[in-house]
Amino acid sequence: MRPVIYLDILLAVNFILDFFLLLAAGKLCGGLATKARVVAAAGVASLFSMVLLLPPLPTIIQVLIKFAGSSIPVLIGFQRASPRQTLKRIFWFFSFNLLLAGAVFFWCITLSPTGIERNNLAVYFNLSPITLILSVLAVYLVFCLIDLVFGRPAKVKQVSLSLKLRGSWIQVPAMLDTGMSLKDPLTGTPCLLLSYPQVRDQLTDVLRQELDAYFSGNTPGYHSGGQTLRVIPCRTAAGEELLPAYRCEECRIAYNGREMTLQKVAAAFARYPLQGQPDGGLVGPELVEPIL
Repeated sequence: MRPVIYLDILLAVNFILDFFLLLAAGKLCGGLATKARVVAAAGVASLFSMVLLLPPLPTIIQVLIKFAGSSIPVLIGFQRASPRQTLKRIFWFFSFNLLLAGAVFFWCITLSPTGIERNNLAVYFNLSPITLILSVLAVYLVFCLIDLVFGRPAKVKQVSLSLKLRGSWIQVPAMLDTGMSLKDPLTGTPCLLLSYPQVRDQLTDVLRQELDAYFSGNTPGYHSGGQTLRVIPCRTAAGEELLPAYRCEECRIAYNGREMTLQKVAAAFARYPLQGQPDGGLVGPELVEPIL
């Protein structure tokens, strides 16, 4: 006789599992959005567990549904990023889901526990509300233990930037990134990194037009207002890219209550918002070394 499956328990259990799998993928790849979006992503992911109620499907269809159930929540729960970084996040969340399904399948084959149903790469646990709450607490404690063992990330060091480009001043909150080493290949001087979507509204119309054209694939040799668009090679975990850049007419950096003015510093622009950061820019240690 086919066992009774309670839809509320099916969705609740998978929501909890998907929520923590999203957190795990976020720890590996970074870029998680707000907690509300992560909760929404877990809710969407849990809806895909209803495939358990369908007749057994071909393996390829099961995998495709699982991949869709991993891709859509990642797009909801993570900030916008490059295609390569997005695929990396989808890969890890998809892999975690497959590992979980494989672990449950192994458990069922080895120990033959009761109250567990599996079908189409989805699982169902017939849990009481108290067991469900205790399971959530157990998972939360595991994450707390991992956080305690590996430590919390260092406190973000804020830097205030004031840039003069094409005669217009731009105010940008930035983060001091000790691992950033972006340099102008022509002069060898360190560069600033600005997120174009986060500073676009402060740029002049001419700059916006040039950068919009660059990011849309049109890269003519701009030269206006005494400033030439140049390209700076950048290598990150997401891959290599040529970033458009301009030399600032003036750059003021404020950090730890101290301020300094730099001349002829190049500002490079990134296509996407900075991952996991509300700030609009990144500054390397070489630029702030005089006031550290």
